Amino acid sequence: MEAQMLSNLAGKVALVTGSTGGIGRGAALRLAALGATVVVTGRTPHKGEAVVAQIRDGGGKSIFIAGDVLSKPHMDALCARVAEACGGLDIVVANAGGNDDEARSPQVRGPFGDLDLARVTALIGDATTAKLLPVQSALPYMLKRGGGSVVFVTSEGGRVPTSGQTAVATFSGGLIMATKVLAKELARENVRVNCVAVTVVRDTPSWQAMQGAGAMSAHHKQQYEKIEAMSPLGLASPQDIGAVIAFLASSDSRYVTGATLSATGGLTFS
Repeated sequence: MEAQMLSNLAGKVALVTGSTGGIGRGAALRLAALGATVVVTGRTPHKGEAVVAQIRDGGGKSIFIAGDVLSKPHMDALCARVAEACGGLDIVVANAGGNDDEARSPQVRGPFGDLDLARVTALIGDATTAKLLPVQSALPYMLKRGGGSVVFVTSEGGRVPTSGQTAVATFSGGLIMATKVLAKELARENVRVNCVAVTVVRDTPSWQAMQGAGAMSAHHKQQYEKIEAMSPLGLASPQDIGAVIAFLASSDSRYVTGATLSATGGLTFS
């Protein structure tokens, strides 16, 4: 059984954005465990190299390439390097979200009447760009391989309304619809596009801010604490979400496209 699992992604090359920590790291570790060559990318080389070392120590294959998901030239160059170094590109996990600190700002997340809408719309634009640019840059290389799999990672706030989440809901809801559009557009090219929607996940920047390691408003913190208290299966770890991502990336989900899975431990059903 384990040998069958390991063959699932053998020979595949996966790019995971924002994989120097948090959910991205969990996805990178899981994809590598299933046999994929994983390209770790982010803005902090020493963190990325630590993830690569962990994968290699476990017998997996991985390299680190720095990149800025908000820059088209960076993403084009990154994907070209991936194809050259690894022979191609089959899987893109679009996890990096742009600016986590800005997303937690009271001027961006809070009562609608108090929001700085210029900052809100700027965040929405950056967050959307951070998800779509890597996929657009990777697409030509996926098509050369005869298809592939795209997995977006976003917030469950795009499916379930929560007070104070104007920016998150607008961005995430749009990405969920973009998942469906791209799935329909790319199906004939054998490229599947799916999405994983999450709430609070342990060992991520948002969770660390909730623990007092970063800026977060009292109202925002109370919301997160309520989520933790009400989640039937408890808070997910990055590895839990990584397993869901790996399923959507793999041939086990070969007949699934355009779907959004709510990986929320029973807190929501959408």
